[in-house]
Amino acid sequence: MSESPATGTAIEVTGLSSGYGRHAALEGVSFKAPLGNLVGLLGSNGSGKSTLLKTIIGLLPTWAGEVRLLDRPVDEVRARIGYMPQAEDVDWSFPVTVRDVVAMGLIEPGFGPRRLFRRSSRRVDEALKLIGISDLAGRRVGELSGGQQRRTLLARTLIKAPDVLLLDEPTAGLDISSEEEFLQIIQGLARDGRTVLVATHDISCVQRVYDYALCLNRTVVAFGPPATTLTSDTLAATFGRHLLHLGGGEVAEPHVAHQGNQ
Repeated sequence: MSESPATGTAIEVTGLSSGYGRHAALEGVSFKAPLGNLVGLLGSNGSGKSTLLKTIIGLLPTWAGEVRLLDRPVDEVRARIGYMPQAEDVDWSFPVTVRDVVAMGLIEPGFGPRRLFRRSSRRVDEALKLIGISDLAGRRVGELSGGQQRRTLLARTLIKAPDVLLLDEPTAGLDISSEEEFLQIIQGLARDGRTVLVATHDISCVQRVYDYALCLNRTVVAFGPPATTLTSDTLAATFGRHLLHLGGGEVAEPHVAHQGNQ
């Protein structure tokens, strides 16, 4: 297991700006997410959700501002942070098994294939059991259902027992049953003291399940408990023309995969 989490704030972002080339995708982003909570990151395509997750973990450079995780600089706690990319960014045709993919979560500088093979078996077994996919260990990932593939990615993310998890649209495209199963898993992780930041389009799910809502439209529109944060004005400012009105309620447009999703 990992070191016990620090007391205080899990994710603290202050005045953060970032982007691609000369294109700014985030400007002046600031928020604090407390430990042991499920945080829904809401925004339309192009709002900067993926950019924010990648910048927090250090996959993209910080142009301005500061990111602190577990009350410390990111470089000091990188081993305690887990990141799960969008499923569409993964080549599921690559000829590897579920066990292989989960073991890849241990790869780091100095942790070559031989060392990985010697040390990974027990930790892979633990991660597979935690997510409930031990029976899939020998299956090729390309043969799996969408829900099984997401569970595989989550097991890979959890193999180092991180204290903070950043998940990029993990339930996009899943059927209702698979989505509910995945949500139950991440709710359990939050109850165990982990902080889980999830990029999503699903407003109703954030209202129903999450502890906090972070509304993003290149900058922070609002942050706080869903019951008080997800007002009509906030949702309109977050989603703009991407917000649909159905039967008196408000929902975001379905996720549409496209290259360069932010």
